[in-house]
Amino acid sequence: MHTLSKKEVGNWVLLDCIAQKHVLEEKISFLEKKYSTDFQSFEQAVNLATTEDFAAWDDYIEWMAHRKFLSELLSKIEDIRNGHFQMAY
Repeated sequence: MHTLSKKEVGNWVLLDCIAQKHVLEEKISFLEKKYSTDFQSFEQAVNLATTEDFAAWDDYIEWMAHRKFLSELLSKIEDIRNGHFQMAY
């Protein structure tokens, strides 16, 4: 039987979080390229549009969610790097 230390578990969890971070960054980058703008400018354009563009609204909601998840993930990565996580036994 092999016993894993908290540091070893933390390293595995950290690697998984970094992989998830990369995926989210790629999705955000895709939307930035698709609309040739950053999120704040896109959000303003969607909110000020005089006609409904359902595809743009879908992308807006998706983009907003990716940004929220990325922010939460960055916080989680920082916690893991600082050893601030708990393991269940």
